[in-house]
Amino acid sequence: MAVLHFRIIEANQVIKLDRGIHSQNMTLKKVVVVKNKDQTAPAAPAVLYNYKGGVTISMDFLKGGLQMASNINADEISVPFAQDVEVSHVNYDLNFDAEDIDQNFQVSVFNYDKSAPTTQPSQPTFDTNGLTGNALMYIDLYFDYASLFDYNQY
Repeated sequence: MAVLHFRIIEANQVIKLDRGIHSQNMTLKKVVVVKNKDQTAPAAPAVLYNYKGGVTISMDFLKGGLQMASNINADEISVPFAQDVEVSHVNYDLNFDAEDIDQNFQVSVFNYDKSAPTTQPSQPTFDTNGLTGNALMYIDLYFDYASLFDYNQY
């Protein structure tokens, strides 16, 4: 068994792996969401970001594969967490057939229902230094998969 781990530190980010991964069955096992514990709003008139129950993560290697059917977000992963919790561990056992994963791939993070009300954008703020109240510091995703190498090639 091999493990794919990557860390998201921006709302729109290119993840760079040391090599690509051939298409195969993958299992999302865990998502860890770390936010700034400061729940006080920044200077007026700003307000704390409302995650609306969590985040939705879009990864381009799931797009077009039609692996996940949903009435709210196709081929994206919904990660629920409480608004006021600093560290959330969300366990999954979500199997899907992934397309080839390029060495570099795009991820995007949105609030839970991907809505963009007039008071805030649909994409949350990331602050790896932990200086912004209620901002995401990072999101770690962990996947299990069969093999890093494609042994079926001749």
